[in-house]
Amino acid sequence: MSVKPIAPNGVFPFGTHVYREPHKDFETLQSDLPLLSRLGFNMIKIQESWAIDEPAEGRYEFARIVTLMEAAQREGLGVYLGLTMEQAPAWMWAKYPDAYMVDANNVPFVDPTQYCMPADAKPGPCWNHPGVRAAGEAFMGAVAARLGEFDNLWTWNTFQEVGFWNNLPKNPEFVGYCYCPHTIAAYRGWLQQRYESLAALNEAWFTAYTDWNHVDPPRRYRASPAMLDWRYYMENVYLAGVLEWKTDVLKASDPRSRPVFAHVGHPTVASGQEWRWAAAGDFFGSSNYPAWDPFDSWDDAWPQRESMDLTRLYELWHAMFFRNDLVRSATGRGRAFWGAEFQGGPISTFLHLGRTPSADDIRRWLLAGLAVGMHGISFWNHRAEHFWHEGNGFGLMDRTEGSSERIEEAGRIARAINRDPGLFVESEPPPAQVAVVVSEDTYQFMSGSRTNALEILQHNLRGHYARLWKLGVPVDFVEITLSEASDLSRYTVVILPFSPAIGTREAEVLTKYVAAGGTLISEASPGRHDNRGFATPSQMFDGAEKLFGATQTGFSLVDEPDDRRWTPPPRGAGEIRAALVCEAGADLAGNSVRANVYVQTLQPTTSTPILMADQEVVGVRNRYGDGTAILLGTVTGLSSTAHVHQPTDDFFGKMLAAAGVEPDRVGRLLRRRRVVADRQAWFLINPTSEAVTESVPLAGLRLEGDLLGDSVTSHTDDEITIKVAPYQLACLVVRDAG
Repeated sequence: MSVKPIAPNGVFPFGTHVYREPHKDFETLQSDLPLLSRLGFNMIKIQESWAIDEPAEGRYEFARIVTLMEAAQREGLGVYLGLTMEQAPAWMWAKYPDAYMVDANNVPFVDPTQYCMPADAKPGPCWNHPGVRAAGEAFMGAVAARLGEFDNLWTWNTFQEVGFWNNLPKNPEFVGYCYCPHTIAAYRGWLQQRYESLAALNEAWFTAYTDWNHVDPPRRYRASPAMLDWRYYMENVYLAGVLEWKTDVLKASDPRSRPVFAHVGHPTVASGQEWRWAAAGDFFGSSNYPAWDPFDSWDDAWPQRESMDLTRLYELWHAMFFRNDLVRSATGRGRAFWGAEFQGGPISTFLHLGRTPSADDIRRWLLAGLAVGMHGISFWNHRAEHFWHEGNGFGLMDRTEGSSERIEEAGRIARAINRDPGLFVESEPPPAQVAVVVSEDTYQFMSGSRTNALEILQHNLRGHYARLWKLGVPVDFVEITLSEASDLSRYTVVILPFSPAIGTREAEVLTKYVAAGGTLISEASPGRHDNRGFATPSQMFDGAEKLFGATQTGFSLVDEPDDRRWTPPPRGAGEIRAALVCEAGADLAGNSVRANVYVQTLQPTTSTPILMADQEVVGVRNRYGDGTAILLGTVTGLSSTAHVHQPTDDFFGKMLAAAGVEPDRVGRLLRRRRVVADRQAWFLINPTSEAVTESVPLAGLRLEGDLLGDSVTSHTDDEITIKVAPYQLACLVVRDAG
């Protein structure tokens, strides 16, 4: 199976954002287009603003965008056109004064400012309001009909960085939007479909409603079944519905029904929201600003974050690979995945100006994007921003340069990709051997919990990825609450990170996977609560005792080895077990695992102990059906990034090897592949601070080329010798020898 190209001429879309309001220097912008074309860019991105382009109801002013699209057409440039519908016009607010989103205190979010800053005017109006929805539909129809006349329009973007975003109050008690009458009515309708009867709703929520009209979204206390449904509705159903609506309108009004997509900023780690959002369009994408926040404050690397070596490493594995593997997994196989925004210049947040990327940075980030599976890339921006907080930042050039080393490097890579576009447009990474579970139920449960529960969930998932990345094991993420996740059979190993809330269906999916021959590695007390928040009798999901061949004998907090990052201060003596390292047994003897957050002690029934803390069993392995279920009675992902414990990584490496997982690496180089038909692109990644030279066996393949012509030092029919600079990537193109 190959991925369908987005550009009508089959090229790899490689572009840059050039225009949004407020804008200056329109003439200079037009004169930049020949430069972009000469360098190898084949696409520009235009951000349209509803408030600017429909200043009065029914009066559409597209002249400036039309001029820009005509200029792009003359230069042979495609257009990626994004709509900013959340920036609603003044007449709309005047006509529909109740169209605002409303918070839990019945306070409307009132900000009719006619600017796309901040955050592209998010959250914007409530799209459940029938008047504003009709007005938005009329405008999108007019945009699609007029601009859809252009042959060089390649794709529409319905929502740039999906979400309610940073206009949400920072108050931890804030429970989200929108409590307007239209959304409450829509929510009740969704509940009726979900539960079919009030009796079923009352049974699930442990309530006693007698009328659907009495059901009101919760407004204060997060920890309740009703809040789980409410937050799920707003984040998964409402936003996905907005994306579907925009997609349908554009496709119906565009004379050529061109592809429609949306993109996220950072993925919501440990959530399944992106899976629902991605399904609403033809493809999906992400923003990529690797230098913005590569570190997390719990990382051991955090105090040394001014080290350039560590910065490059964390930009590579965390910002580029981890985040994009999440979004790629959400996008789904056989569908295009875009780097819809890509950092071109220094991060600027007013007085805080980041480092200006070098040509090496641009090379590293772009090759990482290709390695993780991107089918299109668009920089933000070709020239530096001019307005306020983002001023003098983000551009591949500053506001006066005629060129720069970083735009020249981007152009060099663009030309190299499009000498052989089909390889990168149609290929995708092969299915991974290992899947890491994501659960929207668990995410919502931890979001509704106090203290730092959600942070532990997210940091731990990230740590599991960091470990697998270092081991050279590619990863797919699987959203277990989706019906399509019911078949896990393609994976050799499934890792269930710390998951204190698991539903019955999800437990059945995992159990069937093991029975059919898979290997499941679970962390402590999976399903200690059900997906409604109620504690389970065995402190594990129903059937877990049989699956893992063990019962729980104890469960306690465990301390950290030095500075506390996630452990709560004790209320008194005896609450927190002293920091410990568990010793491996059986065929894993000689290895060890650091305990984090909790220690679950176990009594084996049919299982074999594989992890001990003194004389207590804290890890077991059990044969179940044709497969293997492993239960580790602690939280292990954290040890790859915080209080780093190399033996834990080694322990996982041996468990994976015993299950038949083979790392994809060549000596010290990690390898990622993209495959289409009989051709592959091999990305060799150097995660070290020294240049690495390795011989790469061809094993029945033949070398077609070195993408950038700067890595191969010699080659024969049997192997290739390459040299890769520190924290850099090489890309080799190979084909079946036959």
